[in-house]
Amino acid sequence: MSSGLTIMQPMAVTDATLISSTVPETDAPLWAAGTTYAIGDLVRLAATHAVYENTSAGNIGKSPDAYPNLWVRVRATNRWRCLDRNSSAATAQASNINYVFAPGLVVQQVTLIGIAGCNSARVRLVDGVYGTVYDQTRYPGPLPALPDPWEWAFGEWSGGQSQLIFDAMPSYPNAQLWVDLVGGPTLALGYLLFGQPKTIGIGVQYGVRLGRAMYSKVEANKYGDLELLKRPTARKPSFEVMLGRTELDAVMYLLDAIEAQVCMFSLSDQWESTTLVGVVQNADVTIENHGFNTLNLELLGVA
Repeated sequence: MSSGLTIMQPMAVTDATLISSTVPETDAPLWAAGTTYAIGDLVRLAATHAVYENTSAGNIGKSPDAYPNLWVRVRATNRWRCLDRNSSAATAQASNINYVFAPGLVVQQVTLIGIAGCNSARVRLVDGVYGTVYDQTRYPGPLPALPDPWEWAFGEWSGGQSQLIFDAMPSYPNAQLWVDLVGGPTLALGYLLFGQPKTIGIGVQYGVRLGRAMYSKVEANKYGDLELLKRPTARKPSFEVMLGRTELDAVMYLLDAIEAQVCMFSLSDQWESTTLVGVVQNADVTIENHGFNTLNLELLGVA
C-alpha cells in the first residue's frame, strides 16, 4: 500500500518560537485582579493563551491558573487554536491567516489539517544568511463532490482539499518558518504542525480499516421521531505495518516516546483519509519469523 508509515511528532510552539501572527487574541477581556466576576463571565489569560469561564459568584482576585476549581477552560484563543493539539476548534479569520515561527531546529515537513475556505497556502523557510531557501504555494480550492465528468461540468463544487503537506524541506536550523493562508470570509485552519517525520516499516499492508467514532446523539423519542444532536466525530483507523528485523527495538522506543502525544500519521499519500492527527490507542507487535515482524496499530484521531 505504501513504502511505510510516516509519523511526525510536532515541535512544541511557545511564546519564544511564535514570532508573529496576523490573528489577534481578542476572544475575551484579559483577566484583571481587581475585577469582580459573575458566574458565566469569560476572561482571557495571556500566560496560557486560553479563554476561561467563571463558575463562582463574586469571584475577585482569583486567577484561572491559580484557582482551576473556580474556572473552566473553554478553549484556546483564536490565534492558538490551530497550535493547540487537544482541541477540535479551528483558528478562523477572514481573508488571511499568517504565522511566523523561529523553531531553532531543522523543519523537514509542515502539515496543515482542517483547511476551510482557503484559496492558497504558502510555506517558506527564510534564513538570515541565505535568504529564502524554500518557497512553495498550494491551491486547495473547491472541488466537485465526485470525480466524474458530469460533476466537473455541472455539479456543485464545495470544500476542496482539507489538508496539505509540505515536505522535502531543506535543512536550515536557523531559518524562520512562514505560513500564509489566503481565502474568503470562512477561512479557517484546524491544525498547523511542523517537525521531522520518521518513516517506519517496509509497507503498510492492505486491509486498512478506516473506522470512525461517532459522538453525535441519535435517539428515538416515545413517538418514534429521531432526535438528532450533531457532535464531532473522530477517525479510528486500524492497520498493520510490516517491519524489518532490525527495526523492532527502534519502533518500540518510538511508540514509547509518543505515548499520549498528538502526532501526525500518514499511511499513504494516495488519499487524504489515510492521513490524520491523533494518538496511538492500541499497539502490539507479532514476531512472524527471523526476518519480519508485524506491527498492529489502532489510532484515534483528534481531527
